[in-house]
Order: sequence, then C-alpha cells, then structure tokens
Amino acid sequence: MVLIMLAIAGCSGADKPQVPAAQPVVLEVFHADSLAGPMGELKKSFEAKNPNLKINLTSGRSQELAERILKGDACDVFAPSDPVVIKEMFGKSINGKTVAAWSVVFSANEMVVITKKGNPLGIKQMSDLAKDGASLARVTGEKDMATNRTIQFITKAVTSEGKADLAQKIVDGAAVKAATIPDAVTAVKTGKAAAGIVYLSAAVAAGEDVQIISFPAAVNLSSDIRNAVTVPGTAKNQEGALKFVTFILATAGQEILKKTGQPPIVPPIKEGSVPAL
Repeated sequence: MVLIMLAIAGCSGADKPQVPAAQPVVLEVFHADSLAGPMGELKKSFEAKNPNLKINLTSGRSQELAERILKGDACDVFAPSDPVVIKEMFGKSINGKTVAAWSVVFSANEMVVITKKGNPLGIKQMSDLAKDGASLARVTGEKDMATNRTIQFITKAVTSEGKADLAQKIVDGAAVKAATIPDAVTAVKTGKAAAGIVYLSAAVAAGEDVQIISFPAAVNLSSDIRNAVTVPGTAKNQEGALKFVTFILATAGQEILKKTGQPPIVPPIKEGSVPAL
C-alpha cells in the first residue's frame, strides 16, 4: 500500500505544469564612449547583485545619443560626458512625457597622452609630440566633445611647458584623425600612431597595451570634464533605472569608478527635480 501511495504521489507531481523562470528586466543604458570601461564594470557588479535586472550598454558620442533619445529611441539611463547635454534636454517632451527633468554629476575625467607599452619614443611632455616620428592620433569628430577638449589640452600643456608656439603644429600634424576616443586608442595599440590623446578612463580600459603619461590638474581639464546621469521621463523601466543610478552613486559604484579612471564626485552635484536615490 505504501509503495502504491508513493507511486501515485510521484505521478501527480510529474503531472504538475512547470512554471517558467521569470526573465530578467532589461535596462537600456546609453553612455558616452569615455565611460565604456567604467560602465562595463558597473554592469557586471550590478547584475551580480540584481539577477532580476540585465543591463544593455550602448556607447557613443554624448550629443548623438541625446538626439536618439529625443527621436524616441528606448533609453532607461543616460550618462553623457557633460551635464550640459542633459540640461539642453530639459523641458523637451515626447508624447506628453518630459524627456529630462534632472541630472546628477557623478564622476570626473581628465585628458592624458598614451603610447605603446614601454614608451619607445620616450615621450615625457606635450611638446615632445612635435618631434619627428612622434605621430599623433587625436579625435576630430564634429560632434565629439573630445575634439575641442583635445585641442584645449594640447594648448594648455605646451603653454605650461613654455612652448606655446608648438600647439598648432601638434594639432595640425596629427597622423591619425580619429572619429572617436576608442579609435584613437586603437590607433596607438595597432602602431598606426606613436601616441594618442584620450580620456584617462579609456587609457585605463586599454590595460597593459598602452602606457599613460599624465599631466598636472592645471592643464588636463579635470576641472571641466564631468560625467552626469539621468533617467529619461520616457524610460520604460523607471524603477530599475533608478536602482542602477543609486548603485553608481553608492560606495560600491564609487570604488569601481576610482579603479577605472573616473574619480567620483562626492557629494554628487544634483540639478533639477532629482528623485530619492
């Protein structure tokens, strides 16, 4: 009798319909090229702590990403390399929904020079890029903020070195006119250029493939380059998006930013109707 009852119980259990596991909610995150390294690490850590949420990263030029959002592309979290990009979206709406009403400045960045590992040409300062053979890769994309920032960086650096007259020569003599910061990094890694001017975060992300030459705060634009974040009013997953922003601002997120060349701004600078984070 016991065996019969167990058999019946086993059969009844097998007949129960299997409930499919819930699929994680996907968060669409648009971010500046310069944030590729940090965002990749933030994604891994966040997903490990929140298995019900999955991050899909889209990298690009800040202004062009903003234009995509304004055209209706799905975006839950937007992180450009300049808070002005978000501010310019304030007051604009799509289908009655305000595109952006707030922003939080969460980290800084700076401009650096990179070379192949070992620095074969012995480049130590900006004016060394005017020497024969010191081919340079720099961003020249029309809508890329790194274009003007690179020129400002070159000008400030050579001026501080007492060689302001070399600025235009270095700018005009760029051997590789890169469309984006990642393209400039690739040019150095592949040997198409002896040096490149990129963001510190991009240089850190390149790892052992490049050597970083840093410059004083007075010339590296660290006081001007600021990364901001917002959750567009058109976001499909507001709750999850706010959770990700909260993670970026928390201690765990700040530690990741430090390690990836993006010193966190503490306390973060808030503007507009910022929700509880």
